[in-house]
Amino acid sequence: MAVDRSWVGHSWYNEAKYLTEEYKSGVDNFIKFAIYNLQEEDNGLIRCPCKECKNRYYKNPSTVKVDLYRHGIMQWYTRWDCHGEKDMSRDEVGTSSVNTN
Repeated sequence: MAVDRSWVGHSWYNEAKYLTEEYKSGVDNFIKFAIYNLQEEDNGLIRCPCKECKNRYYKNPSTVKVDLYRHGIMQWYTRWDCHGEKDMSRDEVGTSSVNTN
């Protein structure tokens, strides 16, 4: 599931102090991605990557959305490994270095 992350590093408020459409759309796509990758043991909760929670706390998706609107997302969090995204380069390296003899 390819997701645009360009919104992560941008300011989430415009000049009038309203959330930008780009940021709101990015948050919506992030929430969809996180829900899509939920594990059964997560009980419907996802980690909150806002600047306050820093992926330390599990919350319901609607609360995470509010936190992301209120506090913003951690700007360095562009590979969503805490939300099910795999590191493809590591997977590729791991499979190519296996000895088949």
